[in-house]
Amino acid sequence: MKKFISIISLFLIMGFTCACDNTQSHIIFNKYPFTSETITSSTNIFSPGEKIYYLVTTPKPVETKRLLIQIYKMGEKERLGYDLVWGKQVKIRDEQVYYYTDYIVLTEKGAYVMNAYSKDNPTKLLSSNEFYIK
Repeated sequence: MKKFISIISLFLIMGFTCACDNTQSHIIFNKYPFTSETITSSTNIFSPGEKIYYLVTTPKPVETKRLLIQIYKMGEKERLGYDLVWGKQVKIRDEQVYYYTDYIVLTEKGAYVMNAYSKDNPTKLLSSNEFYIK
């Protein structure tokens, strides 16, 4: 009887832990353009004036093929809140159905947040990630 209960509980644990999908979108930053060699080395700390390459992944294709990407600068100690620094609507190409990649250059030091929204549902945040310019 103990073996039977152990086997049933093992299958239940395996079912709850192994049946998970990765249905999240991600934003990854790098100092170099994304290739198969540089995809594993990412960073979120950059120097002023340095190119910041970013990769936005989507778990399923965006029907409208448009993303809204925004960058906010986080507030300093004397001022709380966020300042919109940069925003862009981009069109996803047919060969890039599940991702979008580009770069930006920022010169002001500070902490930043990049947000990505799908134009399919513009009120829902698709993904977000922080990076720093020191």
